[in-house]
Amino acid sequence: MAKKDSSTEPEEEQAKKKGGKKKGGKKKLLVPILLVVVLGGGVYYMKFMKKPPHQVPGSAPAGPITVENSLTVNLRDGHYLQFTAGIQTYPGKSDKILTTDQAVVLNVLNAQAAQMTEPELLLPSGPAQLKAAIVASLNKYFPGLVQAVYFEQFVMQ
Repeated sequence: MAKKDSSTEPEEEQAKKKGGKKKGGKKKLLVPILLVVVLGGGVYYMKFMKKPPHQVPGSAPAGPITVENSLTVNLRDGHYLQFTAGIQTYPGKSDKILTTDQAVVLNVLNAQAAQMTEPELLLPSGPAQLKAAIVASLNKYFPGLVQAVYFEQFVMQ
């Protein structure tokens, strides 16, 4: 009787004869381990690494922001101001009226900026004064709607 050549037997049968596990066992264990590691990393990221939206302590919650395209306005002293304004509404208020009544919004932005001079706007409080004037004027047209105004671009010449 001839001895069987072990090199021609499939690897799984050789492993069974030796009493060991087949090679695929480690691969099957690798998938659940990787799944646990990936899910654990995702939970860690969501809980500890992801930052909540920026909120200034003690301030009111933020509402949606409507951005008006770049405007160029002649200032009262002959200089001009080019700016882009973001108008933030109170949370829960719809900012849709700011786009439907865009002519009113643009008129307010132009009128308030045109009342300023370059030296007034160069003061540290200058842009803040313009923002406050815009908010007050917009809230006359749209009572209780506008929370704040932000300048994305602010260039004078």
